[in-house]
Amino acid sequence: MKQCSTLYARMSVLSEPRRLVSEMRNDRRGGQRRNQRSEKSDPLLKVEWCRVIDHPEVGGVVVVVTEPSLHVIRLRAKPNSPLQMVGDRLYMGIDHSKRDVVQDILGFARIRDLSNSSSMEMPFVIQQFIEDTPEIFLQQFFNRAGNLSLKMHAFELLAGVGNKKALEMVASRGRAGWESFTQLNEDCSINAPELLAKRLVSEIEDRELQPRLIDLLLRQDE
Repeated sequence: MKQCSTLYARMSVLSEPRRLVSEMRNDRRGGQRRNQRSEKSDPLLKVEWCRVIDHPEVGGVVVVVTEPSLHVIRLRAKPNSPLQMVGDRLYMGIDHSKRDVVQDILGFARIRDLSNSSSMEMPFVIQQFIEDTPEIFLQQFFNRAGNLSLKMHAFELLAGVGNKKALEMVASRGRAGWESFTQLNEDCSINAPELLAKRLVSEIEDRELQPRLIDLLLRQDE
């Protein structure tokens, strides 16, 4: 799968502290330049699938997270479509004949304007996506992550994981890596998808939060 091989190569940056720090600095300096570009590709143009985080009324606006980039956007459902359940996968691609539910793509959602329901459900939906996509999150993050600096490991970006715990996880991972989230969770006594989901949600809610795993893992081509 082309996308996975690309992510695999790029996540090696986490095991190269100097290169990662350089990328982070360049990202900060380049932020304003990117915002000033008059022509910028729409990251939603190539999106085909998304997952529901809120659909309060039949035929109304549906709030979703896109796959795999985890952009939070708003869609207009078709008038005759039923209420969508949290976590449902919807096709939103350019082939309108395949759209069973989605009528229009309304654009990005303002995170600060999300309903309490959306904010509460988003971590669980993203965790579900992580669990369903081990080829990205297990293989490209947990089995590849290295030091961010001389004193900090990438695992320390996860809530509740300090330096000692991170080193224990690295030792448990060994050279072979984990074969499944179940093995990882048992070896390290954590819920890895849940912890990573919390980190990604924090980055979605706070664009200034650095470093950004969501960009390194999922948005390199944007």
